[in-house]
Amino acid sequence: MTLGGKSGGVLDGDVPHPPTPAARKRLGAYYTPPEIVEFLVRAVVEPACAGRATPPTVIDPACGDGRLLEAAGRLIRQRFGVDPGPYLRGVEIDADVATATAARLGVVVTVGDGRSPVTGAPFDVVIGNPPYLSQLAVATSRRGRSELGGGPYADVAAEFLAAALRLARADGGRIGLVLPLSILATRDVRPIRDAAQLAGAIDVWWWADERMFDAQVFTGVLGLELGSPPRAVRRFSGPTFVPVSAVAPRTGAPTWSWLVADLAGVPEVDLTSGGGMLGDLATFTADFRDQYYGLVGAVSDGGLGAPLVTSGLIDPGRCWWGTRPTRFAKDRYDAPRVTVSKLSPALQAWVASRLVPKVLVASQTKVLEAVVDEHGAWLPSVPVVSVIPNHGTDVWKVAAVLTSPVASAWLAGRRFGSGLSSTAVPVAAGDLAEIPVPPASGRRAWTAAAAKLQAGDVVGCGMDMLRAYGLRQRSDLLVWWQDRLPR
Repeated sequence: MTLGGKSGGVLDGDVPHPPTPAARKRLGAYYTPPEIVEFLVRAVVEPACAGRATPPTVIDPACGDGRLLEAAGRLIRQRFGVDPGPYLRGVEIDADVATATAARLGVVVTVGDGRSPVTGAPFDVVIGNPPYLSQLAVATSRRGRSELGGGPYADVAAEFLAAALRLARADGGRIGLVLPLSILATRDVRPIRDAAQLAGAIDVWWWADERMFDAQVFTGVLGLELGSPPRAVRRFSGPTFVPVSAVAPRTGAPTWSWLVADLAGVPEVDLTSGGGMLGDLATFTADFRDQYYGLVGAVSDGGLGAPLVTSGLIDPGRCWWGTRPTRFAKDRYDAPRVTVSKLSPALQAWVASRLVPKVLVASQTKVLEAVVDEHGAWLPSVPVVSVIPNHGTDVWKVAAVLTSPVASAWLAGRRFGSGLSSTAVPVAAGDLAEIPVPPASGRRAWTAAAAKLQAGDVVGCGMDMLRAYGLRQRSDLLVWWQDRLPR
C-alpha cells in the first residue's frame, strides 16, 4: 500500500486530496491506524474464513482509501489462493476517493452513504471505521432522530452499526467496527444496542485508555457474530492489543459498559433495589438550553441576586461559590449572581421552583460530587442536576447516597464510556433517580453517614454508607473512591 499525506501523524493512504482539519471533523474522516486494521482483520475476517471452501464476501460501508478491504484481500489471497477482488465491496460517500480506491484495489466501490441499502447484501463480513459525527455539534448534527433506530443524540457511527446488522448475513455473518466509546452507554444508542444483542452475540471487544486517532474521542473495536447465542466475549486492551480476561455476557443490561468498566479499574457493585430507589425520595431535574441561554444578560459579578452555582464550584459536600472563580457563557466571574427581575416570566417561575432546599450534583467528574443547598439559596447552572427531596425526606440523607462510593461505582459501571473523558462519570437525572438506596438493615448507618456529611466529614460519610449498603468489607471500593476525590 502506497502511503500518501499525513495529518497529525495519522496516515491518510492514497486519498487524492486529504481533507483539511475542519473538513475532517465535518465528515468524520479519521483514517484507521495500521494496527487497528490488522486487529480487525485478525479478529473478525479470519474467523469468517474458517471451515470455508470459498472466500467470505466482505463489505466496508465507509471504506475511505480502502485499507481495511486491502488487508482483508491479503488474507483471502493467502488462505484461498484466489484473486480477492470479486469478494470485496466498498461504499464511499466521496466520489473522488471512491474512484481512486476502486482503481487501486481492483474492487467495486459504490459512491453513496453506507447507511442506505446496498445491492448484493447480505455479506459474510461487514468491517469498517465509520465516521464519528457528534450530534451535539451544529456542523455534524443530523438535527433529529436517527432513521435507523437511535435517538437524536446517537452518534452517526451508531447508525452504521444499525446498518451493518442489515448488511451482514443473519445466520453467521460477522461485523467488526471501530466505534466511539460513547456507543457503549449513551441512552440514545440503546435501541441499536438492543437490536444488536437480539441479532447475535458480541464476540470480541478491544479498548485502549488513550486516543488512537486525531479525533478527540476514545474508541473501541466491537465484533459481533449474528445468529449466535450469547457467549463469553474475547477482550483485548491497549495499543498493542494485549489479550485480557474474557467477560460473561450480560443480556438485558441497559448498556455495554460491562465490556470495559473492570479494565478501567471500576469496582463492580451488584445492588438490588430491595430498599427502593433514590427516585422514590426526590425529584431529579436537569435543565437545558432554555435555562442556560435565558440567564445570559441577567448574570452579574457580585451585587444582589441569587448565587449561580456551576459544576466547577461543586465538590463533594462543599460549594466554592464566592471563593473560587468560575465561567458562565464564556465570561469569568468571581461571585456570579442572577438578577431575577431581568428574566422572562417563564424563567422567573423556573427560579422559584429551584430556590428550595435541594442537592446540586456536578457533571463530568471522576466520582459523584454533590452539595446540599439547605436553605434553597442557590440557582443551578446547566449541566448541574437539581435533586429536590420529597416532603418529609431529609436532604442530607439524599446527599449521603449521592456522595457514597457505592453510588459512584454503580453509576460508573453502568455508564462507563459516555463521559467526555475515559475517567469522567456523566450525570443524568434519570440515572441518579435509579440509584438503589440502602436496605432497611442499613438505615442506622445511613443516618450516621448523613450526620457526618452535614458536619463536613466526607470520607466518614463514605465509610458509613458502605456499612449502610452491607459492603463494609469492600476496601477496594473505598480506595477507588478516595483516589478520585478532588484534592
